Amino acid sequence: MHEAGIARSIAAALRGRALAGRVVRLRVRGGHHDPGEFEAALRTHLRIEAPELDAVPIELVHEAVPRLCVGCGAEFVAPGADDPCPTCGGASLPLQAHEQVEVELVG
Repeated sequence: MHEAGIARSIAAALRGRALAGRVVRLRVRGGHHDPGEFEAALRTHLRIEAPELDAVPIELVHEAVPRLCVGCGAEFVAPGADDPCPTCGGASLPLQAHEQVEVELVG
């Protein structure tokens, strides 16, 4: 699973930082996966890669991404991989295929 590699990169970026009293916000864009499934897998891998983060609040924000309807060709913006086309109700593909994760420290 590619979530393991993403978790490894996040853990490396956060190691050695003063995180007490802060929130780690992960902004996720793109991907083919259901946002809930991606989040669950990422959190599992983060626990393995960086158990010290268990005490730090981690907030995942799934941002809407451009999508393309495979049925009618309409472009629209939606956060979920399974969000149907608002024009025809058909399935869609993300125009940004892989998840991109931006790490923010809040507080």
